[in-house]
Amino acid sequence: MGVRNLWTLNVDELLVADQLKAHFKKSDYDVFYPLNSQMKNIDLVFMNVKTAEAKTIQVKGSRTYTPRKSEVVRFGDGSAAWFKIWSDSIFEPTNKVDYFIFVLHSFEDGELKKKIVLNYLVIPIEEFQTICKNKKVRSDGNSYDFFIWIDPKENRSFDFRASNTIPLSQYLNNWSLISI
Repeated sequence: MGVRNLWTLNVDELLVADQLKAHFKKSDYDVFYPLNSQMKNIDLVFMNVKTAEAKTIQVKGSRTYTPRKSEVVRFGDGSAAWFKIWSDSIFEPTNKVDYFIFVLHSFEDGELKKKIVLNYLVIPIEEFQTICKNKKVRSDGNSYDFFIWIDPKENRSFDFRASNTIPLSQYLNNWSLISI
């Protein structure tokens, strides 16, 4: 019988749980981690323990890249993050997902790489599905690649590898989008 380590939590999931606790300070709210490895697509459950209302969250951590000089000239301060997401996770998840939260590890000052900052894109599933359906092209037929530019100084974010840039600033660190 195979044994799986259930006691090591994903760092990005811990970062999101910490942010949820910081932004929803009332003791009415808590974050739960599914221990069932068959619970696909759900990384966290955020719950109002008094009303028993819960929201499910899928967390995606970024790969972060030092920006090219041409990108810094084009976009200014910040840096790039990359995500690959399978189409099924977005449109046909095994379990109901209410939010995608992307953890953006980025350089505040672009090519100087002096300070790494964390930012988050908080996107309700319906809005994420609309973005993918209307503005993205599948990269290999079954997945989407997101190349996200994050400028923490100007509080802006966008997908810059789409045919037209896709604005995402309205989701940047916007925890108020989570309604519970």
